[in-house]
Amino acid sequence: MNLLPQQKKKRELSDKQQSFLTALFENGGNFSRACEVAGYSQGSIGYLKESLADEIIDGARNILAGGAIKAANKLVATIDSPEIERGDNIRLQAAESLLNRVGLGKQETHNVNVQAVHGVVLLPPKKEMVVDHVE
Repeated sequence: MNLLPQQKKKRELSDKQQSFLTALFENGGNFSRACEVAGYSQGSIGYLKESLADEIIDGARNILAGGAIKAANKLVATIDSPEIERGDNIRLQAAESLLNRVGLGKQETHNVNVQAVHGVVLLPPKKEMVVDHVE
């Protein structure tokens, strides 16, 4: 048995499922509109959210990864700018939040030191117990 982490295989999606995902990301996340474009009924939204959750999360991760470039550039541009512009603080917070979410922001480390004390407990010997055998 292999205990190392395994790469998850991408599953095959139907053309209809792929059409739904494409429409969902192109329209900014409007599930109702994506259902309509892909040919699903409005009652399918819950099922699609559940069955395509991994693909939706992967797509969102890709969007964040692309936005990380913009966020990094905005941080550098704001730092280098001699003038403070209105809204810079909010943009910096948004850029910092995005970079944190993709793993490029501040890193939190936890240092845990554990000292385990193992002792030996000596118990008195057991008293001998005699059992009479009666037949």
